Amino acid sequence: MANPFPFSSGDVLTAANLNAIGEWTAFTPTFNNVSLGASGASAGKYAQINDVVFWQAYFDLNSTGSISGHINMSLPVGTSPATMSYETGTIGWCQPIGSGIFNIMGYTATNQIYFYSYYTSSVPGHAGIAQVNATAPATWNSSGRFFATGWYELA
Repeated sequence: MANPFPFSSGDVLTAANLNAIGEWTAFTPTFNNVSLGASGASAGKYAQINDVVFWQAYFDLNSTGSISGHINMSLPVGTSPATMSYETGTIGWCQPIGSGIFNIMGYTATNQIYFYSYYTSSVPGHAGIAQVNATAPATWNSSGRFFATGWYELA
């Protein structure tokens, strides 16, 4: 069922309307700078409650896939308000080489979610974040996988 919002004064709410609140909807995520290759896969789902969208998405490069730059994903629905750019409502993990899991975070900027990974430095006590790209948090190969989940406010 389509998102029932917004309700208006005088609307009659049905059981179907109430049951549709927060219902998951499948979408095919658009991951920019990611080429899945012939046998790669990606999928996603989102649920919208009023002006808040919750989402989950993944990709699996599988055999011939590759990464070419900073990984980001188009929002599944709508845009994020300009006044709230750079909100951080994303967490996830990636396995660039099919082993070793790296934590990731993301921030929303208008119509994209940009992904970053945590790293540690060779200098004691120094850590930070770096763009998730072809060589970070490790050099990706065709067995790389990625999963993220988050939320954002609609404009």
